[in-house]
Amino acid sequence: MEAEAGLMNINPIGTKERFAWLKKPWVRKLNDVVFVLGFVFCLLSGVFPDLTTWFSVAVLVCVVISFGDENFYLYMALFIYLRYRLMLTSDIPAFRIYRYLLALRFLLDMPKLKFNVAYLPALFVFFLHSVFAMIPVVGVKEGLNVIVDCVLIYVLMCRMVNDPKLLRKFFFVFLLGGVVSGVYGWASDVFTKNINVAGAGVHKVSRNFGALSDANFAGMFYSLCIICTLTLKKIPLLLRLAFLGLFGVMILQTASLSALLTLLTLTVLLIILKYRKKAFFILVFAFVGISVTLLILFSIPQFRQIDAIAGLLIRFNEKLAYMSQGRWDLLTTGRTGIWETALAIFSNKALWGQIIGGSVVTVDFIDKTVFSIACHNSYIQSILNFGILGALFIYIPLFAVFFVKLLRHFAARPGYEDEDLEILKIIFPFTFIFFGLSVDFFVDWTFMMLYFI
Repeated sequence: MEAEAGLMNINPIGTKERFAWLKKPWVRKLNDVVFVLGFVFCLLSGVFPDLTTWFSVAVLVCVVISFGDENFYLYMALFIYLRYRLMLTSDIPAFRIYRYLLALRFLLDMPKLKFNVAYLPALFVFFLHSVFAMIPVVGVKEGLNVIVDCVLIYVLMCRMVNDPKLLRKFFFVFLLGGVVSGVYGWASDVFTKNINVAGAGVHKVSRNFGALSDANFAGMFYSLCIICTLTLKKIPLLLRLAFLGLFGVMILQTASLSALLTLLTLTVLLIILKYRKKAFFILVFAFVGISVTLLILFSIPQFRQIDAIAGLLIRFNEKLAYMSQGRWDLLTTGRTGIWETALAIFSNKALWGQIIGGSVVTVDFIDKTVFSIACHNSYIQSILNFGILGALFIYIPLFAVFFVKLLRHFAARPGYEDEDLEILKIIFPFTFIFFGLSVDFFVDWTFMMLYFI
């Protein structure tokens, strides 16, 4: 539920809706079948990586067939995971074609869209950064791609949040995309990274990141998948249990302590949002129950020897060792040192640079003359890239809309219509707020999906 002041209505032109004939029942069923085929092709691309080109073409065929149907928008939930996996050639992703078609579809749908004007200042900041900061560093093509993708995900979220039926389908497809990512991770060792863990003895821990680029990012999305599974209505019980089992295994395989902390935090928030006054007692009961269960499980040697569990235990023991040594820099995996360096770079900028930013330290591109590594903190990253003024333009709307949603949720009667969707529209931006304390987000449309939703 968006703030009334945050919405701008644009009246339809004409009385006939475009693509009206596509609403006939048999056509809708056919489009659903086509979308299922598109999902299957995505799944098979992970199982048979040598045939990726053919499956990518097949997915695009399904996209084109679905162009006039609302299912066309749902492919974005798959490309969140697969934009760099479904490749037509070594340097042409299928997502690029889908992006062009998506822009065309938005132009056709423009008269019917409602725009959330609260987020326009953030888009303006991203536009200025993409044009005046990124283009000189990474080139015109990449700089424009960034702002185009941000605009597309903004418009898509505006389309989704005003259509509960479509938004529910989007969240469900988001779960299916997570499953595909897991298949990628299980089918090939390419999607596993080994890290050395020295704090608890010399060990190597395997971290599976699936179709995504980083284990921490994967863990964050899998955490959201678990929350969606717990929250969304109309998911059959057996399928719900299957999703929870799959994503539980997948998040353990990332060996991401940040992801587990995020999952714990989001689960607590979910319980508070859903059960309100009863939340305290539920949380106490859940804490006791989970603690007893874990004590029993960890007393079983065979359980501790499971690869995913063993990797997490090694990392946990490493953190305990660093705490006992007082090595807070190592406890944060070097993040505190990175933050100090980034803040020193910011403080050494001229006043104008501190106000408007101008650095290029993004998820995909880093100007090595400014900084040699990702900031691992989106708040510090924002002042480097966008300056204090730009960061305010980004975060003030985010927090304002978030608290409006929160207040409206608690003002409504428990169990109100589409409560599950409204809860997820609170949890997704909260994830952006919370997880940004330890990772970079800007400027990448997959993470801006959490911002604009």
